[in-house]
Amino acid sequence: MVTNKSITDFLFKVHVAILSIGRKDNSPHSTPVWYQYESDYTVWFLASKGTQKSKLLEIGKAVSLVAQTESDPYQYASIEGHITNIAEGDMEKDLRPIAKRYLGEEGGDEFVASFEEWNSSRYTVAIDKIMTMGISDD
Repeated sequence: MVTNKSITDFLFKVHVAILSIGRKDNSPHSTPVWYQYESDYTVWFLASKGTQKSKLLEIGKAVSLVAQTESDPYQYASIEGHITNIAEGDMEKDLRPIAKRYLGEEGGDEFVASFEEWNSSRYTVAIDKIMTMGISDD
């Protein structure tokens, strides 16, 4: 469980994260994702059905997710975890809030409105371990 307030504060901030998933041949598939950290020690993200990412993810699958700053002073949190839930994505409960988190109120609404149809899943990751750099200890 994350008990370090500096780490939780960092994860609650907006960072585009890199999600890495192992393929059957053990090579990694890495892709940027918008994520949301939750106080129950999980993170979630969305993936459109039929994408490489969604094809690789299943309950119990180990993943890593790295969130980082883009400027000095550089910081990152590297999460190791596993998929605990895959749910049908909901445009209003999932997509709109995360779009507004990353794009602001107006930008988030415009992003959601740009979809004639939206077919994604919401993936929840239980955090097993976090490694950090540049984030102070409490």
